[in-house]
Amino acid sequence: MPVMKKVVLVSLLMATIILARAQQAQPTFVAPLGIDLLLSANFGELRANHFHSGLDFKTRGSIGYKVYAADEGYVSRIAVSPWGYGKALYIDHPSGYTTVYAHLDDFVGAIADTIQRMQYERESYAIDTLLSPGMLPVTRGMYIAKSGNSGSSGGPHLHFEIRHTESESPIDPLPWYRHLIKDGVAPEPRLVALYLHDAVVDGVPVPKKVLQPERVSGNSYKTSTDFEAWGRVSLGIKAYDRMSNTNNIYGVRQVSCWVDDTLIYHSVIDSITFAETRYINSFIDYKELRSNKGSTIMRTALLPGNKLSTIYDFMSGDGTFIVDEERAYRCKIELSDLYGNKSTVKFVVNGKPTDYAAQEPAGVCFDYRHDNEYATDEMNVHIPAGALYEDLYFEHSSKVIEQGYSSQHTLHTAQVPLHAWCELAIKITCDTLPDEKYYMEHNYNGKKSQVIGRYDAGWYVARVRNLGRYSVVADLTAPEVVALKPETWATNGKVDFKISDKGSGVNTYRVELDGAFCLFEYDAKRSRLSCKIADMPLAKGKTHKLTVTVTDHCGNSTKKEQTIKI
Repeated sequence: MPVMKKVVLVSLLMATIILARAQQAQPTFVAPLGIDLLLSANFGELRANHFHSGLDFKTRGSIGYKVYAADEGYVSRIAVSPWGYGKALYIDHPSGYTTVYAHLDDFVGAIADTIQRMQYERESYAIDTLLSPGMLPVTRGMYIAKSGNSGSSGGPHLHFEIRHTESESPIDPLPWYRHLIKDGVAPEPRLVALYLHDAVVDGVPVPKKVLQPERVSGNSYKTSTDFEAWGRVSLGIKAYDRMSNTNNIYGVRQVSCWVDDTLIYHSVIDSITFAETRYINSFIDYKELRSNKGSTIMRTALLPGNKLSTIYDFMSGDGTFIVDEERAYRCKIELSDLYGNKSTVKFVVNGKPTDYAAQEPAGVCFDYRHDNEYATDEMNVHIPAGALYEDLYFEHSSKVIEQGYSSQHTLHTAQVPLHAWCELAIKITCDTLPDEKYYMEHNYNGKKSQVIGRYDAGWYVARVRNLGRYSVVADLTAPEVVALKPETWATNGKVDFKISDKGSGVNTYRVELDGAFCLFEYDAKRSRLSCKIADMPLAKGKTHKLTVTVTDHCGNSTKKEQTIKI
């Protein structure tokens, strides 16, 4: 081979190696906000039905702070919704990561123009669309949006995520920003739990017993009394993390458990997948969550239907251990954060032999590995394989209720989680209305929520993801549409309507200005439709007509007409 060709090949090989190493190198990201970074929530916090998938940066209780692109790349996705992330941007970066910016108040520049054009083209405020790489390029540190409180946000903040672009799986962004965020505070244990599996505690076959840790010194804790048990048991811990310069509580990143100096459990919450995030309901004590005002206890026991693949760093067997000797089993739980701050809780499980006769469970056995179905003359529920985390002895009851169009059916208890969607059919025992006027209602501790499905030959059929009490009700009342202080619109520069529905809930809305579609923002949590006058094609001195049409899930509709003049 000629020398020149060898040189060229070697050069190409070296260039390929250098490029590969550069692609493998960990990228750096700039701060998405220009203010001091403080967290209102960290990655992996235990939320309803999911792990928190990013960092929530505080914005000093206000909206409108400039949001910057963490690195160069392009806007790959735009999503605008009255719920969830609200106004959100997704930016793909050459490093193979995607950053997400959510609960925004507004977009800026070409991004804002593009979104507004798409909304008018589709005649819809809510959009969710993917963009091609060359459409909206961004530079590192580019001003892309304003922080806000849109969607299901509970207060002004910036929700920020880093994901692997290929898998779309979120990872903890804190390692990229730990140099900007101070943390010298260790996690704080609140409760220690002992769970019983074919065992007894204090001589009684109860599901669990909890003790409250007391501080011994520094970040060392212990329980003032001991557990007493016999049989197979597991552990649980309720705890929060803390950080410097703030009073917020956060999720605990790492939990380690030892029994007699042997590690039996270690979890690290530094990455998740959206496909698995609902398995949080098997990671925690779901019954405790539902029965004790949102209290969350992390458990060491691995339920057989739990398929979390990113959380458990080490587990001995299924996270349980056997108390079968008359001695003290010395237990220790360690809590730690990314900064190396640690707390330890020490306690004892004393083995005490106890004879007891296990009671035969009531109900019909549902195997979590298989499809399960339960039917009566007035109710049918299908629970597919994988919807349960462990076998369940299912129970059902029903009763006649006033002002209902069916009996109220209690499907076991709402304290048992469902992972997958299940089909529930309830017979309409008083079928006197047009088919579209019915909907299903879930009643949990007096709080009622709508479940929208379909009418099917005298039955109402819907997908559900909770057990508990269900019935069929009807909605015969049209939504309400109220113009809010129209006399101040011209002065305040903003048009506001309140829209609401007391039955099946708002399904669709449309606003027209002089007969043509007009883009109004829908803030669902505040039941507000609004638009800046500057964004409306109004002619000075001319009277214009606004028409707001709102329809609920049962087809009831209200049309409100209002004049406007500037």
